[in-house]
Amino acid sequence: MKKTLLLLCFLGSFFYARSQSYFGFRDDNFAGIQGALFNPSVIVESKYKADVTLFSVSSTAQNDLYGVNFAEVLDGNYDLQADANKNIKSNNRGNFNVDIMGPSFMLNITPKHSIALFSRVRSVTNLVDVNGELIDEVNKEIDMSNSFMISGGSPNAVSNSWAEIGASYATVLWDDDYHFVKGGITLKYLMAGVNGYINGNDLNVVFNKNEVDPALSQYYSTGTLRTSASYDYENGQDPEFDATSAGVGVDLGFTYEYRTNCHTCVGNRYKYKAAISVTDIGKLNYKNAIENTYDLTGAVTQDDVDSADDIFEFFDANYTKTATRKGMKSNLPTALHTNFDWNIDQRFYLNLSGDFNLVDAKKINATAIANSVTFTPRYETRQFSFYLPVTYMQYSGTQVGTGFRAGPLFVGSGSLISNLFSNTSKACNLYVGLKLPIYQNYN
Repeated sequence: MKKTLLLLCFLGSFFYARSQSYFGFRDDNFAGIQGALFNPSVIVESKYKADVTLFSVSSTAQNDLYGVNFAEVLDGNYDLQADANKNIKSNNRGNFNVDIMGPSFMLNITPKHSIALFSRVRSVTNLVDVNGELIDEVNKEIDMSNSFMISGGSPNAVSNSWAEIGASYATVLWDDDYHFVKGGITLKYLMAGVNGYINGNDLNVVFNKNEVDPALSQYYSTGTLRTSASYDYENGQDPEFDATSAGVGVDLGFTYEYRTNCHTCVGNRYKYKAAISVTDIGKLNYKNAIENTYDLTGAVTQDDVDSADDIFEFFDANYTKTATRKGMKSNLPTALHTNFDWNIDQRFYLNLSGDFNLVDAKKINATAIANSVTFTPRYETRQFSFYLPVTYMQYSGTQVGTGFRAGPLFVGSGSLISNLFSNTSKACNLYVGLKLPIYQNYN
């Protein structure tokens, strides 16, 4: 039996994504413009005279409800209900993030001034305060279901996608024999994409199974629900980018280096490096978005759920609409990033980085990241780097990944090792990219 619609209605989703990406690679001194996505100051005094990125893609998913064996999932015989390790709570969370960089470049125009220009498409989906017991029950096939009564609480789900064109500038602020400081800023023009959210208040669901005819089983519910979409779903419009809506974003960053070895090695000047930045300051304005509020007091059958093709049409057909308004704003996933890098010798590094959310994820239409801390041993040379990131993620626990850079190609994952050897993985991350690097004259 199909339960997809009901799963969406009550925010049942397996994944929860984050805005973090490029684990390990982003801390490489040869990361180039990918490093600038987290701190725009990195582009000045770069290892590159110029860096042209042809493309790069990073995708991350995590949740705190289901832990799975990815090897068995890929075999195609995995039963989520029977085989997954479950961590059922009244406030489970999840997130799914895709970050695609198109043609982009950075250039050191002088030894103390650098610029960059990039194109990027992003999508972030957040789910917070979702009752895991309700999701688990709704995920079951109707023949395996039992009657239940569950308080759904006040779940909040947001999906936001947009395109951006960014221009970065970085400069050296202080430079002497031992202390070096640089700063950078990125201004981004945001082209609104597809935005939607579902926000519940005091939801309660009772399921009465009809043993004779499961299709006539009934779901009784109470509470209120707000839904919104940036496209005109009421007149049959399919999801599409909203060319009439836009926004502006800003990134700010600073880097400090302690250069005890700058006289002996020009190529790797610092012994310690510390950096801090705030990214994604700004909002998107969806002028055509429609928000509807529904009173969910009522009952629907399993057949009603299975025969509905659209979640919004389902609400309109089965519940009372109490309010409507037009025009919504969605914030960017504003975050604080910290980074400490220790150059043990000229090829081996230890890195500790943190990503911290600055947005209230419980707010309506709030796009947010999950907090995380990553420790990465790194081997780095001009043509090749290797990474072993170990990340503690707020919702999915500790993940171990690996990655490498070989000339113009970089490939990696923040969770690959965990996914290969753990039976209870709650996160998955992959990234790949291709660039045309033009190196500085030193090694």
